[in-house]
Amino acid sequence: MPNIVSFKFNPTELKLNKFIDFYGYCTQWNQNIYVYGKNEAQKVHRLSELLSFILFSHDHECLIVIEGSGINETRDYISKHLSGVQTA
Repeated sequence: MPNIVSFKFNPTELKLNKFIDFYGYCTQWNQNIYVYGKNEAQKVHRLSELLSFILFSHDHECLIVIEGSGINETRDYISKHLSGVQTA
C-alpha cells in the first residue's frame, strides 16, 4: 500500500489556520511534506516554510505531497478539514 497522498489547491482560496492545523497533524505522524508550484518545489521542514510558500505563491494551482505512515488517516483529515482541495 502506498504511503503517499497528494492534493491540489489554489493558495488564494484556503485559510491559513487550516494549514497550520494540517501541519500540526502531519508532524504528529512524522510525515514528510513537499510543496510544488509552477516555478518552485521544496520539502517543508518548518511551519514557516509552508506558510511562506502558500502566502507568496503566485500560482493558481499548487500541489502538496505527504509521505509517511498514517496516510489513510491523513487522507480522511484532508477530506474533512480542507475543503476546496482536490485529491490528486
